[in-house]
Order: sequence, then structure tokens, then C-alpha cells
Amino acid sequence: MDIKRLGESDIYVAPVSIGCWSFGGNEGDYWGAQDQREVERLVHAALDGGARFFDTAYAYNEGKSEISLGAALKGKRGQAIICTKTPVQDSSEVFERELAKSLKRLGVNEVDVLMIHWPTRDEKLMRDNLSFLKSVVEKGYAHYAGVSNFGAATMEIAREIGLTIIANEFCYSLMSRAIEFETLPYCIEHNIGITSYMSLMQGILTGKYSSVEEIPAERRRTVHFDGTKNPLVNKAHSNGPAEAEVFALVDALKRLSAETGLSPGRLALAWCLAKPGITTAIAGCRDEKQLYENLGAAETTLNTDIIAALDEASRPILDKIGDITDVFGRDRIW
Repeated sequence: MDIKRLGESDIYVAPVSIGCWSFGGNEGDYWGAQDQREVERLVHAALDGGARFFDTAYAYNEGKSEISLGAALKGKRGQAIICTKTPVQDSSEVFERELAKSLKRLGVNEVDVLMIHWPTRDEKLMRDNLSFLKSVVEKGYAHYAGVSNFGAATMEIAREIGLTIIANEFCYSLMSRAIEFETLPYCIEHNIGITSYMSLMQGILTGKYSSVEEIPAERRRTVHFDGTKNPLVNKAHSNGPAEAEVFALVDALKRLSAETGLSPGRLALAWCLAKPGITTAIAGCRDEKQLYENLGAAETTLNTDIIAALDEASRPILDKIGDITDVFGRDRIW
């Protein structure tokens, strides 16, 4: 397994990391219920398989994801790299207080990486929060600072205030390639690792859905789908939709799957990992079967012809969506 250094840090990560959004979930939560015993089996199997980076957040299941991950890592903290994310806060006092709550839920004194989850368009507040992040790193509550969903302008603010960002967690997949225009080149130039999320687009790129109607409403809130037909969005996105292009891509994945013997999901994840600047792909999993399927992508090297075919199959979506980096169409990223 090709272990990579995460930005300018002493953290080394496997090509596939573990997304913890489903951890601690109950019926009615975004991903539904996940039994803690299953979480512990997944976490321990991931560690055994070399996947040490676990990504959670303040917002995942109202903190229950952090509690669940912390419980699963009891006695194994030294083997794991913990990344959690916090929302923008109004003051340094609130920022530190909410971080203290996260640390308590995780059962740790510090995390390896702390990220601001989403940027704000309020530039002063954005600058303040990057300063808050710098402060908690200096105080030792986090070993390193990262950001999530930050464009070049907001990362440049961090550079201006002397905050070293080691990673930018960003949506990147065959369906969502907008970071290729500006964000990815910036991260490569400044040695900021990209930890990609939604690289399987919440299951769409595994080929499990055959039509738009089969995709649950919460999974089609992105700019690829007609928001006016979704009760959870109920508006038209500024670009797109690209529904026909999405399913043409899924069909191409299925054809290539038949040719290569690799599942559509493994092809999609391996394509992502083959791209320059992508340090690790964060992938959620419900059971050990899904975990091992994801880890298999880390051992899969696609030849240049397959990568080119996937580039070509995904280009119509890129052309339709353009440089919109906020995959949910809310224009938060700058």
C-alpha cells in the first residue's frame, strides 16, 4: 500500500481513509442506525488493514459520531490518526469551548488534525476563525490545522496569518471535478494534501442505482440533479442538472467493470487515487465487506487507457457543472 505524507506534517496516511459520518447514527439520522459493535469491528479491521486516518466532525449525528469513534479506539489511540471538524464560531471562547466538547466526546486530550468544516463568506469572521484555529494548534489541542471545502482565496488568508494548513478536505470524484480548475493546483503548489470525500458520491458511482428516481432524496441534493424536483432542495441550481450525463458515466463504469473485472466502485475510487494531489480518499462503510472493497482500491493500479476512458466518460458532467466547487450549490466556497 502506497503510504503518503499529508502536506507539511509528520502524518503518513494510506490511500483510503475511514469516513465516520454514519458512526453513532440512529434511525432517522442521515445514514440511519449503525450498531456500535459493528463500528468497533470496522475500526479495528481498518487499523489492521493499514487505514489509520479517521474523519469525523462536530456535526455528524450531533456529536454521536465522535463518541462512537472514541469508544471504538479505546486502547488503540496510538494506532489512529483522528481528524475532526468544527463549524465557524463567533468568538475564540466559543471556538475553544466547542473544541473541548469534541475532545471529551472522543475521549482524548488532543486530535491529530482539526479542520474548519465550511468557510463563511464573511471575510472578517473567516479570518478570525483561522486565527482561532492557529491558536488551538499552538496550545496543543490539535497537532495540525486543516480546512474543509476551502477555495484558493480562503487558503490564502491562512498563509497571510502564518497558519500552516496540511490538508484540505474536498469533494472530488468522477462526478465532481471542479477543484481541477483552481483549488487542486493551489494545493499542489503549496503542498497541501487533498483528502477527498464523496469519491463514490454516496454510492451513486458504485452502480447501485439505475435511475434518478431510485436515488434517495438526500443523496440527490447536489448540483447534478434537478433541485426543483427534490423536496429537500426545492430550487434550481445555477448550473446543471446533469442527470443524463451522470447515468451515462455509470453505464461507462459498468462497461469498464465487465472488461476489467473490477467493480464500478473500485474503478471510481482507484481513478480518484490516481490523480495528482490526492493524498487519501475518505470513504464511509457500513460493514466489513464495504471496508475491504474500499481498501482494495488502494491496491488497484489503473492503466493509462482506463484512466483516460474514465476522464472522457466524466467530462460531459464537468462541462455541464463547470467550476462550481460547492457540490450542494450553496455558494459557500471561495
